[in-house]
Amino acid sequence: MSPSTIYAKSNDFVQRQVAGECILVPVRRNLTEANSIYVLNETGAAFWNFIDGARSMTSIEQELVHEYDVGAEQLHQDVETLVTDLLSIRAIHEVPVHDGSAA
Repeated sequence: MSPSTIYAKSNDFVQRQVAGECILVPVRRNLTEANSIYVLNETGAAFWNFIDGARSMTSIEQELVHEYDVGAEQLHQDVETLVTDLLSIRAIHEVPVHDGSAA
């Protein structure tokens, strides 16, 4: 993951707050694909909320470092793990960047 990478949320997932927890729910049409929900911790939920298809990973990490009591290196490692997980379930996708701006 490059620091300049930009991600957008997939339309196949919706976020819901249930009993104080952030839950990602797949809304795919094929019920066999919708066999799981995903619970995000507080930091993961904040990260999810910052994903907008325009902010780079560096920008999001800077926001999170200011918001939470965590070192930049630890946050970066946690974000990389979360991005890998979100990509694996197709909850996010990379936004192509051309000439320095998001497409």
